[in-house]
Amino acid sequence: MSKRKFSLLRRRAEFNTHYTVLDIGTEFVKALVIKREDDKGIVIGASRIRQRLTDMQGGAVADIQSVIDNCDRALTEAEDMCEVVPGQAVMGIAGEQVRGFSTTMTMPRPQPQARITQADLAAALQAVQRRALKEAVRQMSHELGVAEVNVKLVHSTITSVRIDGYAVSNPVDFQGNVVDITVFNTFAPLHHIGALQTIAQELDLEVVATVAEPYALARGCNTEDIEARGAIFIDVGGGTTDVALVRNGGIEATRMFALGGRSFTKRLAGELQISMGEAERYKLSHGEGRLAPEQRALARQALTPTAEVLAQGVALTLEELAGGESLPTTICLAGGGASLPEVAEQLGQMDWAESLPMPHAPSVRVLSPDDVLRVFDSTGLLVGSQDVTPMGLAHHAISLEDEADQPLGGLMRRVLKTMKV
Repeated sequence: MSKRKFSLLRRRAEFNTHYTVLDIGTEFVKALVIKREDDKGIVIGASRIRQRLTDMQGGAVADIQSVIDNCDRALTEAEDMCEVVPGQAVMGIAGEQVRGFSTTMTMPRPQPQARITQADLAAALQAVQRRALKEAVRQMSHELGVAEVNVKLVHSTITSVRIDGYAVSNPVDFQGNVVDITVFNTFAPLHHIGALQTIAQELDLEVVATVAEPYALARGCNTEDIEARGAIFIDVGGGTTDVALVRNGGIEATRMFALGGRSFTKRLAGELQISMGEAERYKLSHGEGRLAPEQRALARQALTPTAEVLAQGVALTLEELAGGESLPTTICLAGGGASLPEVAEQLGQMDWAESLPMPHAPSVRVLSPDDVLRVFDSTGLLVGSQDVTPMGLAHHAISLEDEADQPLGGLMRRVLKTMKV
């Protein structure tokens, strides 16, 4: 492993304006160097390093030392491009065992005339987090078929506070009968979190945030129209497909299932009787529209059944997330697999209204890096749907300072520190 220099920005004022983004995917490790300018983020360094087939499994790390070496190479290339080594890092987390969901706590107030205090809010937040942790343990234990899973909190954000139905940004000193607090939490098994912590330690990264990638994607592309009408974000990665539901003005839940770009590659390799490496190149050429007509027809014939299975997986996931309430009718696609035309076609051809609370067939669009708000690429390397998720992580990085200034952000950090979740 190369010896990276970590002192460049540690003694300078620029320390708080530069971030490393690390997206450890099944097929690639992607690293970005971000410079914050006012409320915007500029990508000044970018790199991606291909992983071996045995490095990742189901979106989770399978060979820690190999992944560390890949991350080191990616970070070094991105840092060498801009001659900057940030001291702070934001890491993405994905995988079929990662769970993200919203929890709402309704707090009746026996003395509605009394002003709401921080102590009142802290008690409500503790109750929310206890309920969320219990639900995360229940879900994961059921799916893994074990009595109880050791679950760790990855990321927590207050998404909504209402007093008697009226939305407020800071409820302190308000009066009212009922306070509703909604918190979005992401949980993962201890072994998953532990692997990422080991990688960060070995690379000497000061991780200021670990965030679920579908959450970062949805938040980074959350326009006013999407916030008002809602949307379904789907990130088709190498090993997993991540789904995020944005509804009622906020991110409600994320789910992931183990089917991604590698499944398409295996299908091509089997159908065309070629190696995995040849199939991967064939797939990428197809996604970029560079195949001859007869080759394109072969690719479509081979890939359509897998795209159909993926669409059915999305439908089953949304059935779970819907909770009987109406779903948004906008689907936003990202990830390397989103470049395959069969994916959007099969999602568009699904009879959604047949099995889901959806008023009509959704519109399907493939996202590009330009769809990520407040993040701009100066390298010219981020051009496709596979680059949208790391740019979503970059959006999260530049938003950290904004969140730190919000009054409820500090309260949540103190509550979590007290609870040691």
